Amino acid sequence: MKIGGFVPMSLVDYPGMPCAVVFTVGCNLRCPFCHNPGLVLNQAGSEISRETVLEFLRQRRTRLNAVCISGGEPTLQPDLVPFIGEIRDMGCKVKLDTNGSRPEVLKRLLEEGLLDYAALDIKSSPAKYRQATGDLMDFEAAAQCVDLLRTKNISYELRTTAVPGLVHLEGLEEIARLLGPVPRFALQQFRPKQTLDPAFAAVTPYPAIWFENARVVLGGWAEEFIVRGI
Repeated sequence: MKIGGFVPMSLVDYPGMPCAVVFTVGCNLRCPFCHNPGLVLNQAGSEISRETVLEFLRQRRTRLNAVCISGGEPTLQPDLVPFIGEIRDMGCKVKLDTNGSRPEVLKRLLEEGLLDYAALDIKSSPAKYRQATGDLMDFEAAAQCVDLLRTKNISYELRTTAVPGLVHLEGLEEIARLLGPVPRFALQQFRPKQTLDPAFAAVTPYPAIWFENARVVLGGWAEEFIVRGI
């Protein structure tokens, strides 16, 4: 595991419970609005050893019940499956944050019963997906991941960062129509700071009213609709 960051305790990364957060290094996408360029480009500084993280979790196994694995893109890590297996053996619940580019890895994790929660990025509508990912991913891979999540009895959410120029209300409507009903959808405010593409630092985020309009437009698509970062 290439680990570029570790948060011993977070109250916002696992719904309903505190968790530790592991940030893996490296990503196969180049989303221009990404706010973690150091992790994406493998420039996060000194790495944290796998054993350091596991030992921390062992020592707190009676007080810490969940771990979120984020990135970067965790599904690129060749030893992700055994790493999660060791965490699960401690009795911890595991949440995976993923960009959905590797449905075959998600399928294996689900088939082996290694996940309790998944947060899947939906970058944009199909027409804008290539632009939103640095021309490195199509909408179909993310849609395949949604289908996989529906087949297993785990909690999951879809999440989209509302980047002006890449995400529009009409595009959100199309996403909802193509993917069908979901249990939870999080619409996240774009943060124009430390973006992978410096040009996006000059993009003005949508105002709060835009998010309320999105809630109306999407209607009852998701059982739970969440706005983050406003």
